[in-house]
This record gives sequence, structure tokens and C-alpha cells, in this order.
Amino acid sequence: MFTWELTRSHVTQQHQGVLRIVRLAALTAFAKAPGFLIPIIIAAFFGAGHLTDAYFLAYGGVLLVGGTVGQPLEAAIVPFAAHALALGRGAANKFIEMLFRRGLLVGIVSALLGAVLIGAGLHVSPPEGISSGVVFTFYLLLAPAAVAWCVAGLYTGSLVSGWHLEVGAMGYGFRGVGALAGALTGAAVHELWPVAIGVSAGEWARVWWLRSRWRRALGDIKEGSSGAPERGFASAAAHQMAAQGMMAGAQFLERFLVGTVAVAAISHIEYATRLIMVAAVVFDGGIAPWLLVRWSNARVRTALPSNWISVYQPIALGALAALLISCALIGTAPLIVSGLLQHGAFTAEDGVAVAQLLRWYAVWYFVNMCTLCVDRLLLARAQNRLLAGLAAVRASVRIGAILVLLSRLGMFALPAGAIVADVVYLAALLVVSRQEAVFTSPVVQP
Repeated sequence: MFTWELTRSHVTQQHQGVLRIVRLAALTAFAKAPGFLIPIIIAAFFGAGHLTDAYFLAYGGVLLVGGTVGQPLEAAIVPFAAHALALGRGAANKFIEMLFRRGLLVGIVSALLGAVLIGAGLHVSPPEGISSGVVFTFYLLLAPAAVAWCVAGLYTGSLVSGWHLEVGAMGYGFRGVGALAGALTGAAVHELWPVAIGVSAGEWARVWWLRSRWRRALGDIKEGSSGAPERGFASAAAHQMAAQGMMAGAQFLERFLVGTVAVAAISHIEYATRLIMVAAVVFDGGIAPWLLVRWSNARVRTALPSNWISVYQPIALGALAALLISCALIGTAPLIVSGLLQHGAFTAEDGVAVAQLLRWYAVWYFVNMCTLCVDRLLLARAQNRLLAGLAAVRASVRIGAILVLLSRLGMFALPAGAIVADVVYLAALLVVSRQEAVFTSPVVQP
């Protein structure tokens, strides 16, 4: 009877978890829908050429800052914020206010470094026919978004740690709404710069909204005890930034490499990866944050053993979902591209190239989503140093494979290199996932 009750309770929890993941994914898709329209509008009014290549290179600098700093902060803070919330309102408020100031400073420095890296990339591997002045003009307008992304990541991760998953998902809509307003304005005047302004305005609106939601969330918890939830966070964030930075840097560098192959190659890659990002919403907005907060709270409150029920069953279910979506993308790639992108200035030749790339990236999607699930486990355990070491191998394999394949496959070397690197990374993650980490809470009673 006792075993039956445990089994029924586990099934009920699984059912509730699946329902919440579906709701989160749907909410995230709705919030990000305006942003998903941006490449469609750009493709229709500007096609694929020198101007779009320059914009996507500048936006690549923003993605580099966000991928190196913003996203790592959002992920790394979850287990530490969960600890802060477990201590109570006073400790949690002190924790996030201290990190807000530091996040702002880190964001500004990171945006400046992004400009330096863009300049270095243009000097070392200048893409065909692209004006560096145009690239830097776009980046100047996009830089405030890079700073805001770093600050917003801290608030989003903190809210997620308290199971406010829907709030974090809704926040993603601000950048998309701002970018959409800019894109519609840009289409009217046939200029791309309003898109950049819209992205920055939307991201700062996201910061303001998340900050207000965090203050409201703190009002629902008790004052609690004192403690040091920030202990170890700086190290964890640094290692996570190193891990994500190597991957963001590899993706940034590969844009310059493919820019030497042909005009519009950067734009074709960008359009294909943006379509993949739509499919990734299921994981980015649903499965991955749910797994991270579940495992983080289990680590803080009870334990997180590497067994089938706690760890590997959710990962296996996530892998199955990724496989089904990947197969659907491969089968419908030409229809997706023709239906969404092949309008106005976007030619039939552009459509064929992007559809072929989309099929390659669909294979990578399956492996990448599997790695996303497994590395949430290491993040929940704050094993960020280990993640940084594995990321170095991942980035090295990716760039090495692209350099080897670029002369043979052209722009298709980029998804091929990504597939090879993530297969190696996934295998390594599964091996080290057996290494359990013990959490000790440094709570100091008043």
C-alpha cells in the first residue's frame, strides 16, 4: 500500500510538471512571438546582403555579451537565490540589491569589450563588402541592450529560483515588442537603425518590470534569518561566464569565418538559426528552467542523488521531445522557409540556402537540447568549474571542426562543426553527471 501511494504521488508530480512545462513553453512562445517576427520583417524588406550582414554582425556582439554574461548570470544565480529565499526576505533583498549594482557595472564593461572584439574580428577576418562604420553604428545603438541583458538576467534567475517561472518567461516579451516596433518603423523608412533602438528600449523596460516583480515577490515571504547566500556566487558566475563565453565567442568567430565564403552567408546562417530558436522555446522557456529550479531546490532543501527518478528520467523525456521536434524540422524545412521568409526582397535562391541550413541545424538541435538538459544538473549543483572545463573542449572542437570543413562544405561547415562539438560535449556531460555534489548551508542565526 505504501509503495502504491509513493508511485501514485510520483505520477501525479510528473503530470503536474509536464503541464507546467507546457504552460511555460506556450507563455514563452507568446512572449517571444514579437521577436520571432523580426527576421521575417528584415527578410521581407531588406533581403540578404551587405546591410543585413552588418546588422547581424553588430547584433552578434550583443549576443556575445548576453551569451557570455547575461545568460550565465541568469543560470548561475538560481541555486544561490534559492538559498537566499530559504533564509528569508531580509537576506534575499540584501543579496539582490548588492548584485544589481555589480551586474550594472559588469554589463557596461562587457559591452565595451564587445565593441573591442567586433573591431578585432573586422581587422583579422574582414567579411566581404561590409563597412566597419556601419557595423559600429548598429552596435552603438544596440549596446544599451547588452548592458540591460546582464542586469535582467540576475532578476530573472532570482525569480525563477522562487518558482516564479511564468514571470521570467513573460519578461522575454519586452525586448521583442521593442524590436518589433523598431522593425515596423524601419520598414516604413527603409532603414535598419530603428530596430536597434527598439531592442535597447525593450530590454531596459524588461529590467524595470522584473525589478518591480522581484520586490512584490519578496513581500510574500517571512523576514527569516541572516546568512551568506552570496558565498561562492562570484566564483560560480565567473566559471559559468567562462563556459558560456567560450561558446558565445566560438559562435561570434564563426560568423566572421563564414563571411569570407560569400556575400549574404552571414545572413543565411542568421535566418536559419533564428528559426531554430523558435523551436528551442520548448526547452529555453519550459523544460530547462523547470529542471534547473527543481534540482536547485532539491539540492538546497533535501538532496539531489544521480538516480533514474530524480535525474535521468527527466533527461530522457527531454531527449525524446527534442528528437520529435528535430524530425519535424527536417521534414518541413522548405515549407517553413517559404512560408515565413520567402517574401519581398528574400529571393528563391535565399530560400533554398536557408532551408538546407535549417535541416543541418535541426540535427544539431536534438543534440544541443539534450546537452541543455544535462548541464542544468551541473548548474543546480554549482559545479561551474567543471562546466567551464568541458566548455573549453566544446568550443575548441567546434572551431577546429569548422576550420577543417569550411573549404569543403562552405557555410554548412558551421552546423556540421556544432553537431560534432555537441556530441562530444554531451558524452562528457553524461559521464560527469554521476559525480554528486554535497551542499552545506552557511547559515548564521541571529
